[in-house]
Amino acid sequence: MSIKLGDLTLFTVDELSELLDIQEKTIRAYLRDGKLKGRKMAGKWYVTEEALREYFDEPSEDGQEAEKEPVDERDR
Repeated sequence: MSIKLGDLTLFTVDELSELLDIQEKTIRAYLRDGKLKGRKMAGKWYVTEEALREYFDEPSEDGQEAEKEPVDERDR
């Protein structure tokens, strides 16, 4: 699962893809475009838990805030 370094939690693109049910190429595009903050080390992207919070706290492109509570699967 995620990597813990002291109080720092890191996620790889693979982990985020599985956790968020989003394609890896979408996550990589967000990282390249600066929509999601991360660092590339040794050929792998790493995203901190804080960067994920920042992403979800920012207003979306259509001007609405991102949902802050998990969506119930039955609502899809």
